[in-house]
Amino acid sequence: MILKDYMDTRKLQDLQNSFTEFAGFDAVVVDVEGERLTEGHDFQEEETDSFDIVVNGERLGAVVVSQSLDRKAKRAAQMLSTMISQTASLEHLNNRNTGKFDSVKDDIKKSGELVQMINEKTGHLKGIAKKQTILSLNATIEAARSGEAGVGFAVVAKSMQDLSNQSAGIYTDIETSVEEITNLINSIIDSLE
Repeated sequence: MILKDYMDTRKLQDLQNSFTEFAGFDAVVVDVEGERLTEGHDFQEEETDSFDIVVNGERLGAVVVSQSLDRKAKRAAQMLSTMISQTASLEHLNNRNTGKFDSVKDDIKKSGELVQMINEKTGHLKGIAKKQTILSLNATIEAARSGEAGVGFAVVAKSMQDLSNQSAGIYTDIETSVEEITNLINSIIDSLE
């Protein structure tokens, strides 16, 4: 991780300027390589103290101040490094989660499309169940016309009618479930936008 990837250097400079002006000391923010990320006093290395900037347990830089500062000013510099660490951590989380939210939104939209396709296929199956009902009714009529010879055919027609009714009930349940899922997905999409 690189600190300037998570925190705009202008924001970093503004934070440093405000804090050091308020606390009354000079400071500079550097990355892990010692490269300056902000403008400030030119310290000699042997005359400095530094306070680490840490994000997710990884050192990303430091706030560098004069070694001659009193205890209160050093404590203020430590607070500045903590503030920068927390701000960078928030930026890191925001960047990481933005990608996740976009991915979740895409997945939810795809799920909605699949649910819509299931709903369409269920509608086709429901149409087939209606046709089965009509065919079984016609078969029952033809079995009755056939008299004694159509008794076995009437039993098959009755079984076909029962299966058609069961299928229609199942398709209705599926449609209800799909409608509830569609409403839930739309609600989730609305809450993410």
